[in-house]
Amino acid sequence: MPKKISKNFINNLIDSTNIIDIINSRVNLIKRGKNYVANCPFHKEINPSFYVNYEKQFFYCFGCKIHGNVIDFLINYDNLSFIESIQRLSEIHGLNLVYENQKINLFINKKIEYIKKCYKLLEKVCFFYKENLNHFKPNYLINRGINIDTINTFSIGITNKKYNGLYEYFNNDTELQNEIIKNGIVIVNEKNKKYDLFQNRIIFPIRNKYGKIVGFGGRSINKQIPKYINSPESNIFCKKKELYGIYELNIKHKIKKYIIVVEGYLDVISLVQNKIKYVVGLLGTAINIEHIKLLFSHTNNIIYCYDGDEAGINTAWKSLNMSLPYIYDGRTISFIFLPKGEDPDSIIKKEGKKLFKKRISKAIPMSKFIFKILIKKINIINNETRSLLTKLVIPLINKIPGKTMKIYLYKELGNNLGIPDINQLNINLLKEKERKKNKQKNDFKNNTIRILIGLLAQNPYLVKLTPSIKILNKIRLPGMNIFIDLIKTCLYNPNIKPSQLIENYRGKKLEKIIKKFIKWDHMIKNNKIKIMFIDSIKKIYNIALEKRQNLLINLERYKGLKKSEKQELWSINKELSK
Repeated sequence: MPKKISKNFINNLIDSTNIIDIINSRVNLIKRGKNYVANCPFHKEINPSFYVNYEKQFFYCFGCKIHGNVIDFLINYDNLSFIESIQRLSEIHGLNLVYENQKINLFINKKIEYIKKCYKLLEKVCFFYKENLNHFKPNYLINRGINIDTINTFSIGITNKKYNGLYEYFNNDTELQNEIIKNGIVIVNEKNKKYDLFQNRIIFPIRNKYGKIVGFGGRSINKQIPKYINSPESNIFCKKKELYGIYELNIKHKIKKYIIVVEGYLDVISLVQNKIKYVVGLLGTAINIEHIKLLFSHTNNIIYCYDGDEAGINTAWKSLNMSLPYIYDGRTISFIFLPKGEDPDSIIKKEGKKLFKKRISKAIPMSKFIFKILIKKINIINNETRSLLTKLVIPLINKIPGKTMKIYLYKELGNNLGIPDINQLNINLLKEKERKKNKQKNDFKNNTIRILIGLLAQNPYLVKLTPSIKILNKIRLPGMNIFIDLIKTCLYNPNIKPSQLIENYRGKKLEKIIKKFIKWDHMIKNNKIKIMFIDSIKKIYNIALEKRQNLLINLERYKGLKKSEKQELWSINKELSK
C-alpha cells in the first residue's frame, strides 16, 4: 500500500503555519495594505510584483504568474518535493508525519527517529575527526595553504593512523559502534577486523542545506588510491542530491549574485578562503537536474567552472543541455574554462583573487557558448550548412521557457546565419503567440457561475448559504459541476480555508482551476461579498428556470404539453414573476 499523508494532518499543518513567517524568513517582505510585497524570488525584476495575502494564506506573482499556498512556496523556493515540504513544515512545528494507515505511521515515526539518531551520530564522528586535527598538527592542510579560520568554517578534520581509531573511540557505547558500521564509516573485513573507511585521510564533512551532516568526503594524505572517497549512500546521504559548501554559503550570504560550480572539496575551500564568496562543489558526480533546481533556488546566475580541455568542454555542453529547461527570464548560466592542467585550487594560488575575479567577469555567456561550439562543428559555407545550424539550434531554443531569452537566441541565430530578418520574423511570431496566450489567460469574464466559484473558493464559509445539492444538480450550466464539487468539499470541511482548499485538490483535475479562482480579483468589496453570493445563487436559479420555461414553451408549440408539464410551466411562470 502506498504511503499517503493524512489530509486532516496536512490541513492542520497549514492552519498552524503563517505563510508570512515562512516567506519572510527567505524573502524580505514589506507590508502594503492587506498584502505583503517583495521582488519575486522566482524571476528577476526591479519593481516588486510578488504579493502575499495573509487572509488567504496565498502568494501570487503578477510577473511570472507563480502562485499557491505555503506548501507550493516551499516546493518552488526550497526545491522540495511535496512530501519533503510537508516534512519541512512538520519539523518546524516539531511534529511527526501522520499517515492514513496506522501501521505506516508507526513505521514512518520509527524511521524519522532513526534518521535523527543518524544525524547525532555523524556530529559525534565529525567531533572525533576535528579532535584528531587538534592533537596532530595539520601540516598537510597548512602546506596546502588552508588557514585555521577556513578549517573551522568547514569543520575539516583528519583520521589518525590507527587502524580502528574511530571504532575504539566509541568503545563505551556498543550501539554507536554498530551504527557507524551500519553507516559504512567503519568497515568489517573477512577476518572480522574493524577499520576506519577514511583511515589516514583529510575529512570534509558534507552538510545538507539545513546544516545537518549527511556524510563525509576523504582525501588521501599519502597518495592512497583512490585519492577521494565519499561516505556510502544511506538513509540521509545521496551524493547526487548534495552540493559541498551549500550550507556554508547560505549562512554567510542571503543574496547570491551568482554561484560558481566547481568539482572538488579543495576547490571550494581555496576559493572561499581567497574571498571568492559564492562557490559550491560537486561530490564526484556530474551535474544533474536536482543540483540545477537547488542552485536556481538560491541564485539566478550559475557559473560552471571546468577544465579547458575536450573533456571539460563536453562536460560543459552536458551541463548546458541539462540547464536549458530551467532558464526562465532573468536566469542565466555561463562558463569559465581554466588552462590545461589547472583546477580552481591551483589557479587561485598562482593568480590570486584579482585575476580569478577577472575570469568570473569574463565568463562565457550561454548564448555565445552555444554558437561557439556548434559553429566549430559546422563550416557555414552554403544554404545546406546554414540549415544544419538552424536544425541544431532551434531544439535548444525550444527547451528554454524564458521568452526574452528565446528572442535573443533567435537574434543570435540570425546574425550567425547572416540573415538579420530571421530576428524580426521570430520576434513577431513570439509576440503573436504570447498575445494569444495572454488573451486566453485574461478571458475570465465575470459571469454568474464564475463569481459563485470565485467567492466560495476565497470564502469557504459561504457554503452555509448554498441550496441543497439536489436542487443544484437540476441546474444545467457550464461550470456547475465545478461549483457543486467545491460545495461538497467545503461541506465536508466546514472550517476549511483557501490555503487548505488547495491541498484537497492537489493532484486532481480541478487543482489548476481552483488555484486560478483563489487568486482571481473579483473586484467585489468585502462588505458586499455575502449579498453578491446570495444574489448570484438566485440568478443562476432564475437562469435555469428561464431555460426550462423556454423549453416547455417550444414543446407546447410543436407537440403540446402533458398535464404535469403544464403545471410545471405554470409554477415556473409564477416563480419568475416574483
